[in-house]
Amino acid sequence: MILSKKGTIDIKSGIDAYPIMKQLIWLALPVIGSSFMTMAYNFINMIFVGRLGSDAVAAVGSASFFMHFGWGLSSLLTVGAGIKVSHAIGSRDLKLARSYVRSGILAVIGLALIYYGFLFFARNELIGLIQLNNMNIEHAASGYLLLIGLCIPFSFQNLFFTSVFIGSGDSKSPFRINATALAINMLLDYLLIFQAKMGINGAALGTIISQAIGTLLFYIKLNGSASLKPRGTAFQSLLLKNILRMGVSTTFQRVSFTIVAIFMARIISNWGPTAIAVQKVGIQIEAISYMTAGGFLSALSTISGIAYGGGDYRKQWQAFRSGMLLAFVLGTVTSIVIIAFAQPLFSIFLSDPESLAMGREYLVILGFSQLFMVLELMATGAFFGWGKPNIPSITGIALTVIRIPMAYAFISLWQNALSSVWWSISISSILKGIILSVLFVVLFKAFIRKQNVLHP
Repeated sequence: MILSKKGTIDIKSGIDAYPIMKQLIWLALPVIGSSFMTMAYNFINMIFVGRLGSDAVAAVGSASFFMHFGWGLSSLLTVGAGIKVSHAIGSRDLKLARSYVRSGILAVIGLALIYYGFLFFARNELIGLIQLNNMNIEHAASGYLLLIGLCIPFSFQNLFFTSVFIGSGDSKSPFRINATALAINMLLDYLLIFQAKMGINGAALGTIISQAIGTLLFYIKLNGSASLKPRGTAFQSLLLKNILRMGVSTTFQRVSFTIVAIFMARIISNWGPTAIAVQKVGIQIEAISYMTAGGFLSALSTISGIAYGGGDYRKQWQAFRSGMLLAFVLGTVTSIVIIAFAQPLFSIFLSDPESLAMGREYLVILGFSQLFMVLELMATGAFFGWGKPNIPSITGIALTVIRIPMAYAFISLWQNALSSVWWSISISSILKGIILSVLFVVLFKAFIRKQNVLHP
């Protein structure tokens, strides 16, 4: 298995032609590029909508919560499909890989239609849960959710295809397709919001069109893929069960993370709107390291998954070690930069003295956990490739939920200091990184001994 010049994994060209570190980097770069392009799009889109006024921002933001929830729900199928395809590719069973694609496509379309039906009938009640206390904004948000929801069948499929192509060792194709869709979306946002004067409905329509184009491009690419084109295959309930088994725990983790974030926001709100704003900005700064590490997570999951599918456990262990080395370098550099340049980084977004003081404190405290956050993500990728997503999910859920009682305990201990909340977040991230990394080493070595192969 090597990386071809086109940035995809060629399982026929010899297993040791390229070092694993190089494979990780080349596979990760397109994924990282996609993440940063998405961040740039979200930033530009918020500028466009922001020019329509705060009411428009509130309406779009409220509806977007349920779109993000839906994308998290799609991980029921996207995570497992990517893992199972990588295993099938590794075992050189291309018919099985294509069968997973066929079964997954039909299931993801069905899930998308069910979720949109839910939004269609429950949109008013869902928006009401946010308690905007403004009938005009609630009406606008409900209408926007009804319209933007039409992109769900396309966005669910795009997420599915992205996972499947990366799982097969091709990270460049989804990068190119998603980048094209994002560029079209930005252009359409400008034309429909301002030139056609359609307001937030223009933003929704632009997203629908761009996501539909992305789906079309994915099908064209799929039709030309010898390893993934599902011709001659049929839907198999057993394969769908295998996919769902891999994705259930990750979906619960993402949902629980959202719920915990809401509770933490309520705690932080006790220090006023400035504290809320500080956390929102801080999360954006942290996202740089998170998205970079997320690219390596996908790359390690793919390489590890193909190695596991081919029964090459030594290669799987080498991939983990290379990933940990990359995580250590990336996490250490990120931690140093965030701690050393906390105030200048934060001043890019907010400049008033109170926000700067809070923001510097936030970044310094969270800076200590960056290394461990990256280690957590890399270990998660190793577990995904091994076909054991339940372990990082259970660990992540437990140590994310613990943030709430930990925050209350620290607040009591440190006399109602806001830093108590920041430390509860940072310490839980440190624990996740340490525990998950150690768990992989212990469990994988036990697995190797059980398989009666050479110790890695």
